[in-house]
Amino acid sequence: MSHIGALIVDDDLNKISIIIKTIQEVVNDTLSISQASSVQEAIENLQNKEFHLLITDLQMPLKHDSDATNDGGKALLKNMYRKKSKANIPMYIVGLTQFEHLQKDFKGVWKVWHYDSSKEDWKVYLRDLIHHINLVKSRISSERIETIFVEGPTDKKLIEATIKYYFKGYEDRVYIETIHYGGGASWVERQIVIWAKTLAKHSTEERYLKAVGIFDGDLAGFNAIEKVRELIGDNSAESKTFSILSNSYKYSTILKSIKKKGIVFQTTIEDLVDVQQWIIAKEKGWLIHRDENHIEIDENILDLNTIILDEKSLVSLGFTKEEALLITHKVDDNNKKNFGNLVCENPDSLLAIKYQFEEVLEKLKISQ
Repeated sequence: MSHIGALIVDDDLNKISIIIKTIQEVVNDTLSISQASSVQEAIENLQNKEFHLLITDLQMPLKHDSDATNDGGKALLKNMYRKKSKANIPMYIVGLTQFEHLQKDFKGVWKVWHYDSSKEDWKVYLRDLIHHINLVKSRISSERIETIFVEGPTDKKLIEATIKYYFKGYEDRVYIETIHYGGGASWVERQIVIWAKTLAKHSTEERYLKAVGIFDGDLAGFNAIEKVRELIGDNSAESKTFSILSNSYKYSTILKSIKKKGIVFQTTIEDLVDVQQWIIAKEKGWLIHRDENHIEIDENILDLNTIILDEKSLVSLGFTKEEALLITHKVDDNNKKNFGNLVCENPDSLLAIKYQFEEVLEKLKISQ
Protein backbone atom coordinates (compact mmCIF):
# COMPACT_ATOMS: atom_id res chain seq x y z
CA MET A 1 0.00 0.00 0.00
CA SER A 2 1.42 3.36 -1.04
CA HIS A 3 1.52 5.94 1.73
CA ILE A 4 3.23 9.08 2.91
CA GLY A 5 4.93 8.65 6.28
CA ALA A 6 5.51 11.64 8.55
CA LEU A 7 6.81 12.06 12.08
CA ILE A 8 5.40 15.10 13.90
CA VAL A 9 7.37 16.15 16.97
CA ASP A 10 4.90 18.26 18.92
CA ASP A 11 2.62 17.76 21.93
CA ASP A 12 -0.24 20.01 20.74
CA LEU A 13 -2.95 17.71 19.38
CA ASN A 14 -4.94 20.62 17.94
CA LYS A 15 -1.89 21.79 15.98
CA ILE A 16 -1.23 18.22 14.81
CA SER A 17 -4.85 17.88 13.66
CA ILE A 18 -4.50 21.05 11.55
CA ILE A 19 -1.25 19.75 10.04
CA ILE A 20 -2.92 16.44 9.12
CA LYS A 21 -5.92 18.23 7.61
CA THR A 22 -3.59 20.41 5.52
CA ILE A 23 -1.72 17.36 4.20
CA GLN A 24 -5.00 15.63 3.35
CA GLU A 25 -5.96 18.53 1.10
CA VAL A 26 -3.34 17.54 -1.47
CA VAL A 27 -2.96 13.74 -1.25
CA ASN A 28 -5.24 10.80 -1.82
CA ASP A 29 -2.74 8.28 -0.51
CA THR A 30 -2.92 6.71 2.92
CA LEU A 31 -1.17 8.78 5.58
CA SER A 32 1.03 7.16 8.20
CA ILE A 33 1.54 9.72 10.96
CA SER A 34 3.65 9.09 14.07
CA GLN A 35 3.99 11.54 16.94
CA ALA A 36 6.65 12.29 19.53
CA SER A 37 6.78 14.82 22.36
CA SER A 38 10.51 14.91 23.16
CA VAL A 39 13.90 14.56 21.49
CA GLN A 40 14.36 11.13 23.07
CA GLU A 41 10.98 9.90 21.81
CA ALA A 42 11.60 11.31 18.32
CA ILE A 43 14.98 9.56 18.01
CA GLU A 44 13.41 6.25 19.03
CA ASN A 45 10.76 6.68 16.33
CA LEU A 46 13.48 7.42 13.77
CA GLN A 47 15.40 4.32 14.83
CA ASN A 48 12.33 2.12 14.39
CA LYS A 49 10.89 3.49 11.13
CA GLU A 50 11.65 5.40 7.96
CA PHE A 51 9.73 8.61 7.25
CA HIS A 52 9.35 10.80 4.20
CA LEU A 53 8.91 13.90 6.33
CA LEU A 54 9.81 15.16 9.80
CA ILE A 55 7.82 18.16 11.06
CA THR A 56 9.14 19.40 14.37
CA ASP A 57 8.49 22.17 16.84
CA LEU A 58 11.64 23.91 18.05
CA GLN A 59 10.68 24.08 21.71
CA MET A 60 10.47 20.64 23.33
CA PRO A 61 11.84 18.54 26.22
CA LEU A 62 15.02 16.55 25.70
CA LYS A 63 13.49 13.59 27.56
CA HIS A 64 9.94 12.56 28.36
CA ASP A 65 10.29 13.53 32.03
CA SER A 66 12.05 16.90 31.56
CA ASP A 67 10.88 20.45 30.89
CA ALA A 68 10.70 21.99 27.42
CA THR A 69 13.76 23.90 26.20
CA ASN A 70 14.17 26.41 23.37
CA ASP A 71 17.09 24.34 22.07
CA GLY A 72 15.01 21.17 21.70
CA GLY A 73 14.79 21.39 17.90
CA LYS A 74 18.53 21.95 17.56
CA ALA A 75 19.22 19.04 19.92
CA LEU A 76 16.96 16.78 17.86
CA LEU A 77 18.85 17.51 14.62
CA LYS A 78 22.23 17.19 16.34
CA ASN A 79 21.33 13.79 17.82
CA MET A 80 19.66 12.59 14.64
CA TYR A 81 22.76 13.14 12.51
CA ARG A 82 25.08 11.34 14.91
CA LYS A 83 26.09 8.03 13.36
CA LYS A 84 25.75 6.19 16.65
CA SER A 85 22.10 7.23 16.97
CA LYS A 86 21.27 4.81 14.10
CA ALA A 87 18.36 7.07 13.16
CA ASN A 88 16.79 6.79 9.71
CA ILE A 89 17.17 10.34 8.36
CA PRO A 90 13.89 11.53 6.77
CA MET A 91 13.85 12.73 3.18
CA TYR A 92 12.67 16.19 4.28
CA ILE A 93 12.78 18.07 7.59
CA VAL A 94 10.74 21.15 8.47
CA GLY A 95 10.59 23.24 11.64
CA LEU A 96 7.12 24.55 12.49
CA THR A 97 6.93 26.83 15.51
CA GLN A 98 4.61 29.49 16.85
CA PHE A 99 7.59 31.25 18.45
CA GLU A 100 8.96 33.73 15.90
CA HIS A 101 12.13 34.43 17.89
CA LEU A 102 13.04 30.73 17.71
CA GLN A 103 12.48 30.81 13.96
CA LYS A 104 14.92 33.70 13.59
CA ASP A 105 17.52 32.10 15.87
CA PHE A 106 17.50 28.79 14.03
CA LYS A 107 20.31 28.39 11.51
CA GLY A 108 20.51 25.22 9.48
CA VAL A 109 20.01 23.63 6.11
CA TRP A 110 16.32 22.93 6.70
CA LYS A 111 13.45 25.43 6.53
CA VAL A 112 11.63 26.74 9.59
CA TRP A 113 8.09 28.05 9.12
CA HIS A 114 6.12 30.22 11.49
CA TYR A 115 3.00 28.42 12.69
CA ASP A 116 -0.23 30.38 13.05
CA SER A 117 -3.47 28.40 12.79
CA SER A 118 -5.23 31.41 11.24
CA LYS A 119 -2.61 32.03 8.52
CA GLU A 120 -2.22 30.33 5.14
CA ASP A 121 1.50 30.89 4.47
CA TRP A 122 2.83 27.78 6.20
CA LYS A 123 -0.05 25.69 4.84
CA VAL A 124 0.86 26.66 1.27
CA TYR A 125 4.49 25.69 1.90
CA LEU A 126 3.46 22.38 3.44
CA ARG A 127 1.03 21.51 0.64
CA ASP A 128 3.74 22.22 -1.95
CA LEU A 129 6.22 20.03 -0.09
CA ILE A 130 3.71 17.18 0.25
CA HIS A 131 2.96 17.40 -3.47
CA HIS A 132 6.69 17.05 -4.15
CA ILE A 133 7.05 14.11 -1.74
CA ASN A 134 4.09 12.44 -3.42
CA LEU A 135 6.05 12.44 -6.68
CA VAL A 136 9.31 11.05 -5.26
CA LYS A 137 8.20 8.90 -2.33
CA SER A 138 9.13 5.56 -3.90
CA ARG A 139 12.26 5.43 -1.74
CA ILE A 140 10.15 4.28 1.18
CA SER A 141 7.72 1.58 0.15
CA SER A 142 6.51 -0.12 3.32
CA GLU A 143 2.92 -1.20 3.67
CA ARG A 144 0.61 0.20 6.32
CA ILE A 145 -1.44 -2.41 8.15
CA GLU A 146 -3.75 -2.69 11.14
CA THR A 147 -1.95 -1.53 14.27
CA ILE A 148 -2.11 -2.13 18.01
CA PHE A 149 -0.82 0.66 20.27
CA VAL A 150 0.32 -0.49 23.72
CA GLU A 151 1.72 1.29 26.76
CA GLY A 152 5.18 -0.24 26.95
CA PRO A 153 7.75 -2.80 25.76
CA THR A 154 6.52 -5.59 28.06
CA ASP A 155 3.00 -5.29 26.61
CA LYS A 156 4.43 -5.61 23.11
CA LYS A 157 6.67 -8.53 24.05
CA LEU A 158 3.85 -10.54 25.65
CA ILE A 159 1.40 -9.90 22.81
CA GLU A 160 4.03 -10.89 20.23
CA ALA A 161 4.69 -14.09 22.19
CA THR A 162 0.95 -14.78 22.31
CA ILE A 163 0.66 -14.37 18.54
CA LYS A 164 3.66 -16.62 17.92
CA TYR A 165 2.30 -19.38 20.18
CA TYR A 166 -1.46 -19.24 19.57
CA PHE A 167 -1.89 -17.41 16.24
CA LYS A 168 0.74 -18.76 13.88
CA GLY A 169 0.72 -16.92 10.55
CA TYR A 170 -0.63 -13.69 12.06
CA GLU A 171 2.76 -12.13 12.83
CA ASP A 172 2.67 -10.02 9.65
CA ARG A 173 -1.04 -9.19 9.74
CA VAL A 174 -0.87 -6.69 12.59
CA TYR A 175 1.78 -4.21 13.71
CA ILE A 176 2.32 -3.67 17.43
CA GLU A 177 3.66 -0.23 18.26
CA THR A 178 5.04 1.19 21.48
CA ILE A 179 7.97 3.26 22.68
CA HIS A 180 10.57 2.58 25.36
CA TYR A 181 10.83 6.09 26.82
CA GLY A 182 7.82 8.31 27.41
CA GLY A 183 5.18 5.67 26.68
CA GLY A 184 2.22 4.94 28.91
CA ALA A 185 -1.45 5.78 28.65
CA SER A 186 -0.96 9.34 27.39
CA TRP A 187 1.25 8.07 24.55
CA VAL A 188 -1.36 5.52 23.43
CA GLU A 189 -4.01 8.25 23.66
CA ARG A 190 -2.05 10.56 21.34
CA GLN A 191 -1.35 7.82 18.80
CA ILE A 192 -5.02 6.80 18.65
CA VAL A 193 -6.18 10.40 18.13
CA ILE A 194 -3.61 10.95 15.36
CA TRP A 195 -4.51 7.61 13.73
CA ALA A 196 -8.18 8.63 13.74
CA LYS A 197 -7.45 12.01 12.16
CA THR A 198 -5.65 10.44 9.19
CA LEU A 199 -8.75 8.41 8.13
CA ALA A 200 -6.56 5.84 6.37
CA LYS A 201 -8.33 3.32 4.12
CA HIS A 202 -7.47 -0.10 2.73
CA SER A 203 -6.14 -0.03 -0.79
CA THR A 204 -8.35 -2.94 -1.91
CA GLU A 205 -11.40 -2.46 0.31
CA GLU A 206 -13.70 0.49 0.89
CA ARG A 207 -13.23 0.51 4.63
CA TYR A 208 -10.96 2.27 7.08
CA LEU A 209 -7.74 0.78 8.33
CA LYS A 210 -8.33 0.13 12.01
CA ALA A 211 -6.21 0.44 15.11
CA VAL A 212 -6.71 -0.79 18.66
CA GLY A 213 -5.38 1.06 21.69
CA ILE A 214 -4.82 -1.17 24.73
CA PHE A 215 -4.70 0.69 28.05
CA ASP A 216 -3.88 -0.51 31.54
CA GLY A 217 -6.90 -0.79 33.80
CA ASP A 218 -5.73 2.05 36.04
CA LEU A 219 -6.58 5.72 36.59
CA ALA A 220 -4.14 6.92 33.93
CA GLY A 221 -5.70 4.52 31.43
CA PHE A 222 -9.22 5.58 32.36
CA ASN A 223 -8.36 9.28 32.00
CA ALA A 224 -6.66 8.69 28.64
CA ILE A 225 -9.69 6.80 27.32
CA GLU A 226 -11.96 9.65 28.41
CA LYS A 227 -9.67 12.14 26.65
CA VAL A 228 -9.87 10.16 23.40
CA ARG A 229 -13.66 10.15 23.65
CA GLU A 230 -13.68 13.90 24.22
CA LEU A 231 -11.51 14.55 21.16
CA ILE A 232 -13.19 12.07 18.78
CA GLY A 233 -16.97 12.32 18.42
CA ASP A 234 -18.97 9.09 18.78
CA ASN A 235 -20.68 9.45 15.41
CA SER A 236 -17.73 10.87 13.48
CA ALA A 237 -15.88 9.16 10.64
CA GLU A 238 -12.77 9.19 12.86
CA SER A 239 -14.52 7.03 15.48
CA LYS A 240 -14.80 4.21 12.94
CA THR A 241 -11.02 3.91 12.60
CA PHE A 242 -10.16 2.57 16.06
CA SER A 243 -11.28 0.61 19.10
CA ILE A 244 -10.20 0.78 22.72
CA LEU A 245 -9.53 -2.15 25.05
CA SER A 246 -8.16 -2.43 28.58
CA ASN A 247 -6.00 -5.01 30.30
CA SER A 248 -9.14 -6.13 32.08
CA TYR A 249 -9.95 -8.82 34.63
CA LYS A 250 -12.60 -10.17 32.21
CA TYR A 251 -9.95 -12.12 30.27
CA SER A 252 -8.59 -13.95 33.34
CA THR A 253 -10.33 -16.75 35.25
CA ILE A 254 -8.45 -15.99 38.47
CA LEU A 255 -9.09 -12.23 38.28
CA LYS A 256 -12.80 -12.88 37.70
CA SER A 257 -12.81 -15.13 40.77
CA ILE A 258 -11.14 -12.40 42.84
CA LYS A 259 -13.76 -9.89 41.68
CA LYS A 260 -16.60 -12.29 42.50
CA LYS A 261 -15.21 -12.55 46.04
CA GLY A 262 -15.28 -8.77 46.45
CA ILE A 263 -11.94 -7.29 45.35
CA VAL A 264 -10.78 -5.55 42.19
CA PHE A 265 -7.50 -3.74 41.55
CA GLN A 266 -5.87 -1.71 38.80
CA THR A 267 -4.69 -4.23 36.23
CA THR A 268 -1.79 -4.31 33.78
CA ILE A 269 -0.91 -6.92 31.17
CA GLU A 270 1.32 -8.69 33.71
CA ASP A 271 -1.79 -9.41 35.82
CA LEU A 272 -3.18 -11.45 32.91
CA VAL A 273 -0.25 -13.88 33.02
CA ASP A 274 -0.81 -17.29 34.66
CA VAL A 275 -0.22 -17.11 38.40
CA GLN A 276 2.45 -19.85 38.33
CA GLN A 277 4.79 -17.32 36.73
CA TRP A 278 3.99 -14.93 39.57
CA ILE A 279 5.03 -17.54 42.11
CA ILE A 280 8.39 -17.89 40.36
CA ALA A 281 8.70 -14.09 40.10
CA LYS A 282 8.13 -13.74 43.84
CA GLU A 283 10.85 -16.29 44.57
CA LYS A 284 13.22 -14.27 42.36
CA GLY A 285 12.36 -11.02 44.15
CA TRP A 286 10.70 -9.40 41.13
CA LEU A 287 7.48 -8.44 42.91
CA ILE A 288 6.67 -5.52 45.18
CA HIS A 289 3.61 -4.81 47.32
CA ARG A 290 0.64 -3.35 45.51
CA ASP A 291 -0.51 0.12 46.61
CA GLU A 292 -3.61 -0.43 48.77
CA ASN A 293 -5.09 2.77 47.31
CA HIS A 294 -5.30 0.91 44.00
CA ILE A 295 -7.39 -1.89 45.51
CA GLU A 296 -11.19 -1.60 45.72
CA ILE A 297 -13.26 -3.66 48.14
CA ASP A 298 -16.93 -4.40 47.55
CA GLU A 299 -18.50 -3.72 50.95
CA ASN A 300 -21.60 -5.68 49.95
CA ILE A 301 -19.40 -8.78 49.99
CA LEU A 302 -16.58 -8.01 52.44
CA ASP A 303 -16.55 -6.12 55.74
CA LEU A 304 -14.37 -3.04 55.29
CA ASN A 305 -13.85 -2.73 59.05
CA THR A 306 -12.27 -6.15 59.48
CA ILE A 307 -10.42 -6.87 56.23
CA ILE A 308 -6.63 -6.74 56.28
CA LEU A 309 -4.85 -6.74 52.94
CA ASP A 310 -2.16 -9.31 53.59
CA GLU A 311 -1.90 -12.81 52.16
CA LYS A 312 -2.67 -14.69 55.38
CA SER A 313 -5.77 -12.64 56.19
CA LEU A 314 -7.09 -12.89 52.63
CA VAL A 315 -6.75 -16.69 52.68
CA SER A 316 -8.75 -16.76 55.93
CA LEU A 317 -11.51 -14.87 54.10
CA GLY A 318 -11.77 -17.54 51.41
CA PHE A 319 -9.27 -16.36 48.82
CA THR A 320 -6.79 -18.92 47.53
CA LYS A 321 -3.07 -18.43 48.14
CA GLU A 322 -2.64 -17.62 44.45
CA GLU A 323 -5.44 -15.04 44.55
CA ALA A 324 -3.96 -13.46 47.67
CA LEU A 325 -0.58 -13.21 45.93
CA LEU A 326 -2.09 -11.34 42.97
CA ILE A 327 -4.10 -9.00 45.20
CA THR A 328 -1.17 -7.97 47.37
CA HIS A 329 1.65 -7.81 44.82
CA LYS A 330 2.56 -6.40 41.43
CA VAL A 331 5.58 -6.74 39.15
CA ASP A 332 8.28 -4.21 39.99
CA ASP A 333 8.85 -1.82 37.08
CA ASN A 334 12.59 -2.54 37.29
CA ASN A 335 11.91 -6.25 36.73
CA LYS A 336 9.26 -6.13 34.01
CA LYS A 337 11.83 -7.09 31.40
CA ASN A 338 12.92 -10.13 33.44
CA PHE A 339 9.29 -11.09 34.01
CA GLY A 340 8.53 -10.76 30.30
CA ASN A 341 11.49 -12.99 29.40
CA LEU A 342 10.33 -15.60 31.92
CA VAL A 343 6.80 -15.62 30.53
CA CYS A 344 8.01 -15.92 26.94
CA GLU A 345 9.86 -19.10 27.94
CA ASN A 346 6.52 -20.48 29.18
CA PRO A 347 4.00 -19.33 26.53
CA ASP A 348 1.23 -21.58 27.84
CA SER A 349 0.91 -19.01 30.64
CA LEU A 350 -0.46 -16.48 28.11
CA LEU A 351 -3.99 -17.90 27.87
CA ALA A 352 -5.73 -14.76 29.19
CA ILE A 353 -3.79 -12.60 26.72
CA LYS A 354 -4.89 -15.04 24.00
CA TYR A 355 -8.52 -14.25 24.88
CA GLN A 356 -7.71 -10.54 24.78
CA PHE A 357 -6.05 -10.86 21.37
CA GLU A 358 -9.08 -12.70 19.99
CA GLU A 359 -11.08 -9.58 20.82
CA VAL A 360 -8.38 -7.43 19.18
CA LEU A 361 -8.77 -9.44 15.95
CA GLU A 362 -12.53 -9.00 16.14
CA LYS A 363 -12.15 -5.22 16.56
CA LEU A 364 -9.69 -5.07 13.66
CA LYS A 365 -12.04 -7.21 11.53
CA ILE A 366 -9.29 -9.75 10.88
CA SER A 367 -10.73 -13.23 10.45
CA GLN A 368 -9.13 -16.18 12.24
